[in-house]
Amino acid sequence: MIVPRDELKVGAAHEWLPIDETYPKDRIVFEFANSKRYIQVGTGAIDPEGILVEESDWDFWSGHYPNDPANFDRRIRRTMRLTFSDNQLIWAIEKEDGTFDEFVVAVSGGLPFNRGLVLFKTHAYTPEKDGNFNTYTFHWDNIRFSGPVVGRYESFEAGDVVYLEANGDRQIGETETISIDLPYVGPNPTLFGQVHKPLQGQVLLSINGNPNIVINPYDYISGTCSAGGWKSFQIPIDPELLVVGNNTFKWTIGPRPNCAESWLWDGFSIMGLEVQFDIPN
Repeated sequence: MIVPRDELKVGAAHEWLPIDETYPKDRIVFEFANSKRYIQVGTGAIDPEGILVEESDWDFWSGHYPNDPANFDRRIRRTMRLTFSDNQLIWAIEKEDGTFDEFVVAVSGGLPFNRGLVLFKTHAYTPEKDGNFNTYTFHWDNIRFSGPVVGRYESFEAGDVVYLEANGDRQIGETETISIDLPYVGPNPTLFGQVHKPLQGQVLLSINGNPNIVINPYDYISGTCSAGGWKSFQIPIDPELLVVGNNTFKWTIGPRPNCAESWLWDGFSIMGLEVQFDIPN
């Protein structure tokens, strides 16, 4: 998945999969599912809306090349090559003879953005791993990129999880604190992470004892003021709030919003919290 940095999500996937977050509104998706290539380009609305292009191979790799030994032994490694142009995407896979099979997809209106983050994700279930050479052993490694690297950043992650929800037993005003050690305070700090089942305006955060700020994720459930499951958030931080060394992040269950349905519990959880700094080009 390739997305603009300000739309980064953790582990996003198709809306019909059993996962909390769908693809961001601006995305380029390359999916290799059951040895079949799939490409989606979207903009303007999260999946399944906003799709500009959605195409897949006409057959599985084994249908294209039934005698390829890689169909039967997943230990065989092959190079995949993705090529971008203004109006076209090419996904090429190395064949047994060393040449490449190209899957070409036209994007008539052009790609929806020109800078993005590349994320690799495996969505698979492998109950038997030892000695399993023929199914569910996908790997992504030895990544090379020939284009310009721009907009880089460095991140520092909290090692703990905030747990302020417990079957409705948590009370408004309860707090929990975690910390992040920063070797320096860099330019344009951003706070990124995931919050579980937040109510709008109820997730409060104080950084190093400063006044609370409100954390809201990108997406809320339509028609409510809550967000089900784990949802990503990203907010800029005033660099004056941070210090070199230990930084405390105190989370508080804030007042219950009037829009919340009666069956929704107060409280939330936070995981994958990190502070990001830009790295000058």
